[in-house]
Amino acid sequence: MQKTTVLSAAVLAGMLSAAPVMADQQRPETDDINDVPAGNYMIDPLHSKITWGVDHYGFTRYEGQFVDLSGSLRLGEDAADSNLNIEIPLDKVLTGSGLTEHLQGEDFFNSEEYGTATFTSTSIEIDGDDEATITGDLALNGQTHPVEIDAEFNRGAVYPFDEKYHIGFSGETTIKRSDYAIDYLMPTDDEQGISDEVTLRIEAEFVPEQDQ
Repeated sequence: MQKTTVLSAAVLAGMLSAAPVMADQQRPETDDINDVPAGNYMIDPLHSKITWGVDHYGFTRYEGQFVDLSGSLRLGEDAADSNLNIEIPLDKVLTGSGLTEHLQGEDFFNSEEYGTATFTSTSIEIDGDDEATITGDLALNGQTHPVEIDAEFNRGAVYPFDEKYHIGFSGETTIKRSDYAIDYLMPTDDEQGISDEVTLRIEAEFVPEQDQ
């Protein structure tokens, strides 16, 4: 009986001592998406945002941001077998000026009626160890159209301030606001206006769902 107890204690001690090593193996520091553990990840709203930019009458490149994003990434064993869902609260658009309120009105985002824009991936094509093309549907202002995002995996590692495993991505795409019935001050043959094309630059960090 005593030998059994001693043996059990030794095994338990060995398991406990090995636990940190096993945990580290499941949280590799890497810039290769194929090394990141498969599973469900949730967006970190503190370190994620979408910056949009338009041409303003040829005078400036005017930019603002969407913040307080939410959403999830299901990362498959094969990175291409993954899916992404992002929710964008339109009442959280930032400009740093009085234009913020105007953007939320009927001339632009109509956030009182359509408070959230969503992106839902339909396919992910991996190119090498850190780049991908993410195709999906963007729903905005009551309209839904396909969008293609050029994405880059930046890094996976434990973030020292919260001791959670973070994975980070950058992406870029261009949409036409006219596709989403946002036609206010559209350029014409006689006047430049605000460009139809809107560039979206995405910065997104995710953490494992169980760490939320």
